[in-house]
Amino acid sequence: MTSTMTAATATERAALRSDVALAGRILAPTWPIETFIAVNPLGGLEDRPFPQAVATAGDALGARGTLDEASYRALYADGRISDEDLDGALRRRLGSAISRPVTVGSRTVAAAALLRADLLHGRPAPPPRRVVRLRSEEAAPAVTDMVDAQTAKWCAAYLDDGHAGWRMPGRDNGFFVAWHDLAGRDRTIPAAVRARLGDLPSRAEDVALAALAELGVDGTGRRGYLQAHLARLPGWSAHVRWRGDQGDGINLVDYLAMRLAYEALLLRAAGPAGPPMAEEAELPTSPTAAERAATVVTALSAADADAGVLAEVAQVLEQVPVAERAFVWLDAYEAHYRDPLLAALAPSRPTDPSERPSAQVVCCIDARSEGLRRHLEALGHYETLGFAGFFAVAIRFQDLAGGAQTALCPVLLQPRNEIRELPAPGAEGRAARELGGRRALAGAYDGFHAAKEDMVAPFALAEASGFAAGPLAAARTMLAGPYGRLRTRLEQRAAPPAPTVLTVREGFTLEERGLFAEVALTMMGLTGGFGRVVVLCGHGSTTENNPYEAALDCGACGGNRGAPNARTAAAILNGDDVRAHLATRGIHLPADTWFVAGEHDTATDRVTLLDRHLVPASHQDALDRLDDDLRGAGAALSAERCATLPGADPQAGPQRAARHVRARSTDWAQVFPEWGLAGNAAFIVGPRAITRGVNLGRRAFLHSYDGAVDEDGAALETILTAPLVVAQWINCQYYFSTVDPVVFGAGTKTIHNVVGGIGVLAGHDGDLQLGLPWQSVADGERLVHEPMRLLAVVQAPLRRIDDIVARNTILQHLFGNAWVALAAREHEAQPWLRHTPHGWEPWATAQEAS
Repeated sequence: MTSTMTAATATERAALRSDVALAGRILAPTWPIETFIAVNPLGGLEDRPFPQAVATAGDALGARGTLDEASYRALYADGRISDEDLDGALRRRLGSAISRPVTVGSRTVAAAALLRADLLHGRPAPPPRRVVRLRSEEAAPAVTDMVDAQTAKWCAAYLDDGHAGWRMPGRDNGFFVAWHDLAGRDRTIPAAVRARLGDLPSRAEDVALAALAELGVDGTGRRGYLQAHLARLPGWSAHVRWRGDQGDGINLVDYLAMRLAYEALLLRAAGPAGPPMAEEAELPTSPTAAERAATVVTALSAADADAGVLAEVAQVLEQVPVAERAFVWLDAYEAHYRDPLLAALAPSRPTDPSERPSAQVVCCIDARSEGLRRHLEALGHYETLGFAGFFAVAIRFQDLAGGAQTALCPVLLQPRNEIRELPAPGAEGRAARELGGRRALAGAYDGFHAAKEDMVAPFALAEASGFAAGPLAAARTMLAGPYGRLRTRLEQRAAPPAPTVLTVREGFTLEERGLFAEVALTMMGLTGGFGRVVVLCGHGSTTENNPYEAALDCGACGGNRGAPNARTAAAILNGDDVRAHLATRGIHLPADTWFVAGEHDTATDRVTLLDRHLVPASHQDALDRLDDDLRGAGAALSAERCATLPGADPQAGPQRAARHVRARSTDWAQVFPEWGLAGNAAFIVGPRAITRGVNLGRRAFLHSYDGAVDEDGAALETILTAPLVVAQWINCQYYFSTVDPVVFGAGTKTIHNVVGGIGVLAGHDGDLQLGLPWQSVADGERLVHEPMRLLAVVQAPLRRIDDIVARNTILQHLFGNAWVALAAREHEAQPWLRHTPHGWEPWATAQEAS
């Protein structure tokens, strides 16, 4: 491994890059925490059936893909899973075979009873473990630990997003070049290794190939060995994969070259292998068929069963291998939620179309909006709709203060339109005052933190402000609500908000604005029956001291707040030229219909109506009434949420609950500011009539859709290939963060440390945490999120759905490989049907219905 070695050929380098790319599929790319985007951590394996993908992750990462069997058995004991659920899951798997009678001793039982007894009493399957291990893990674990420590150190230095006081030298040259130049001067590693590091080849591929050769890894085992290195620190590996996709000077080849070089050189420096590692404790194994049969016979109290009976029982049990029992449990667990949900959606709940609604409120499809919609509709003749929270305007936004633009759209899209916020005409002076106040506050904040990080200034800072810092910290902790209100008033006094407008006409051509308006209204099925006021309500979340704040904002807006998108969409739809275009397309907006932007704060349950200075005087009274009802709906929602928020009074009335959730949002010590999307389980596409009046428990994404106005299916195709995919990412992130919080989650918040704006560490070093913290899915040992795969419920012509799935590989993977279950019907009078590889089948078979 020296610079004088024979350089690899172009073919060898290309083969290596191919192996790295294939090895990297085990990990989905992860975004920086400041723009936290939900991902399916096994997204690269969606082309495989769910059980197979989970097994692959178990072998590569040692990760669980379901709850363990003990947890499912506890859920069964609590009534969360029933015998009927288990029988239904077995029937879907084995068909009529589960009804075959089997004589066990003096009793005759159905095969289903034997399989149920095995599920309930059989020895659990062994936990997953990594199959391929590094040479250093086997010979010198201390070397592996050093490789991991060096990896974390150099990745944190290079990937820092401007938070560190000292920038990594040579960073502009890319990761591998910078590391190659600096590693040989790193005094934390042995001198002999430093010398060899300084003499490595100049290409990452050559370093990796040489190291693999020295480690004795041949071509047949290379891909697995590369994957084993990625699995050691999956958080850093996944983030490097994302950085590579962004062209940020680092990729998995560079990353693995560094790791392989350290491993090879450190192992060489360690000298001949020492004594063999102590034997690991005997690993659990799966029970044999005979052992399973004996357990089942004992559970059925059939002591008189002979060898022939045991063999017959074993034959039945072999239809569900031990490794696959957890998937039967998962299917039953999901059915216990899904079947009642579909039954509740069966009847139609039409509204009177002749009565104009008091107002229409279009909320994000986010499951948290479901509760707001339900409570608002209970207060009057309001109509609510659901639409992806970026409202179909993919924009780059620059606020009043200027600075860098923010991409506000799903990460699947690349925004082309730029929108800027400017002072409203005549409000330039007020805007200048606001900006001056904001800059002063920001300067004071930045100066304070810069002083804290300086080598000498903290001593002077402590002398000058220490007398106030202690009481202030106590007030922030013990009096979070009053402190938050006081701070808000002070900030508003220092920087009073000024009225502003957006450069919509400059950012979009008339053709683009007209197309947006037509597509958006058609997709949500709002092409007639308009109210005088239509609110486009984005959302965001206000929390303190929360590295995962972006995870609570709008995923459709790229992990940002949705107000700018709502304001942009409302401005477009209020344009006379756009309305004229819509009229040519058969969509006639009444002259008195006005679109208003709003933002739902999901932590405080408050809805703020925006740009009221642009609303005509004729609509202000209606807006005041709506504002009052939105406040009432939010308070009712707060009371509902307080029943599950740790530390809240479950009996609190609406006003007290509203005060409580506002206090939580400003409490810097609060680890449960809100539950986010914990509990999400369904994505419902159809008219509000099928869900209106049903309490969905804030567990369903709700996307409005009317098949009658979507004759070519374009709107439905967009919904299924964009919002549904994003919802599935969210669902999978919550699912995997729950079933394996160590590998796929982020552990407990109490030991988190943010590193360089990149992510969080559990402690002061080690791996980046991949997913959500435990406090996002559980309260202590009690799960708040029920880990289930997403159920898509669609009311649309079945032929239309089939055609869309046939055209889109991603949907074939999601539905065909059981990542998402699909239930559909053409109209309210039909029963729900299940999408299967063999076509549409009744959701509940005759046997299940009985």
